[in-house]
Amino acid sequence: MAPTVQWAVSWCAAKQVTTSFPSCYPAPGEPIIDKPGKGAFYETDLQLILQNHTIKMLIVCGVTTEVCETTTVREANDRGFERIIPADCAGSYCPEFQKSALEMIQAQGAIFGWVSDAAAIVDGLHG
Repeated sequence: MAPTVQWAVSWCAAKQVTTSFPSCYPAPGEPIIDKPGKGAFYETDLQLILQNHTIKMLIVCGVTTEVCETTTVREANDRGFERIIPADCAGSYCPEFQKSALEMIQAQGAIFGWVSDAAAIVDGLHG
């Protein structure tokens, strides 16, 4: 049975999202995690929010794959969450860093998470 997407959590500062990426602004009622560090779990309520909604799988997208995404993916791994990273929804100012970061995430049988593309992930969610 295919998993159901329950809702999304945005973990950028709201001002940055609205000014830089208005199409990514959270839907009404969607939690916003204003993260003070590189990872989305550090000094935030993200783990509690996810646990309260029984969310066990994260699809991690964003920019600076080699910094914020990898940190969040590693934090999620340490907390027991499943992790998928759509490579075509990740970005970096340095393509070589992004390539290396994605390779590290999926090394050794997806030690930190699975890397795929958005279309394959959506297809998998729809069964």
